[in-house]
Amino acid sequence: MKKLADRVFLLCAAAALLSVPALTLARVSARQSLYYENRTLADKPAWDWEAVLEGDWFSSWEEWYSDRVPGRTTLLRLTAKADLDLLKRPVVNDVVVSGDKLLPFLPYGRWDTRVHRTNAEPFAEDLGAFSRRVEELGGRFWFVGIPEQGPYFYDHYPPELENRRWNSTAANAAFFQALEDHGVAYVDMEAVYDAQGRPEAYYSAVDHHYRWRGALAAYEAVLDRINGDAGWALPVMREADLNIRALPNPYLGSRNRKLYGLWPSEERAEIGELKQPIPFTRKDDGQACGAEVYALPGSEEQLVTYGLYMGGDHGETVIRTNRPELPNALIFGDSFTNAMETLLYTSFNETRSLDLRYYEEKSLREYVEEYRPEVVLCVRDNTAFYTSGGNARVWTDETPGA
Repeated sequence: MKKLADRVFLLCAAAALLSVPALTLARVSARQSLYYENRTLADKPAWDWEAVLEGDWFSSWEEWYSDRVPGRTTLLRLTAKADLDLLKRPVVNDVVVSGDKLLPFLPYGRWDTRVHRTNAEPFAEDLGAFSRRVEELGGRFWFVGIPEQGPYFYDHYPPELENRRWNSTAANAAFFQALEDHGVAYVDMEAVYDAQGRPEAYYSAVDHHYRWRGALAAYEAVLDRINGDAGWALPVMREADLNIRALPNPYLGSRNRKLYGLWPSEERAEIGELKQPIPFTRKDDGQACGAEVYALPGSEEQLVTYGLYMGGDHGETVIRTNRPELPNALIFGDSFTNAMETLLYTSFNETRSLDLRYYEEKSLREYVEEYRPEVVLCVRDNTAFYTSGGNARVWTDETPGA
């Protein structure tokens, strides 16, 4: 009888162990991404003898199964809820949750910040060479530095956690000094925001981006700088020219997304619509699309994300307002460009936008040489100043995907 019970137990245990991979294989669908984790699913590993011998092949299969295990999101959401509500952890999924803002967790550590000057040099050198080439082609270049949400709200960190203000301040100073040494015109938006009193309304409590009002302030500062440097009188949209409204929809910021939307928040996304609309056409990645700069939700209950602005990231967007008396512009950078793009087109005849993480047709240098925009802007947040690849590849003949 005992042997029979042992066999039954072993059979049940084996069935339980095999059921997860069996169900995973049976439930494989066309889904390509994990919504709350905001990433694509791991690819199915291809057979590779070298990877098998090194053990990487089996690790890749583990990642593939893990991404597709039945109930993955539910289990991770329950874990996050337990961490938030039962264990009261101050940091969950690398997000600081113990204050009034969701901020990035920064590990403890100290180092000599003089290293930033050395690290900034190659980036500034490339930007300087690129700026001179733009000028040779008849244009002007400005670098626009935007603080990320964590550094912007450094004083909202609980006192027992690291905010690394000492590091971000030194890193920013070193970077902008290097730009100045290489003759690159720039707009330091952290200094602009400081002069305006660092308004809380400019930045999200639940997302790593600025809010739309923060983008409006950046747009105004950039256009004022362009007009001042170039002696132009480009039209600049001010708050009085806009109908600004908050959407009723729940806003799922990127930090709360990592918490599966469990952190209570009443924040709502804002948009600004022109009181006197400017007609325009738009193309994304070569395809004509609707003349819209906001991807509005279909109902008031639908969650919205920062992808509301310009519909998220695109390799190339071209907006034409058909006002030849105004100059043409090119803006390139990461997702911080998106909210600003909802305004920039109003000041130019043609506004081209590139995200070199996705655009692969030609190098930035080739692009500028072909279209010869009079205004070129690089917009990057200060956590990306010292990162290579993507939108840092400004001075190369290689296409971004090469």
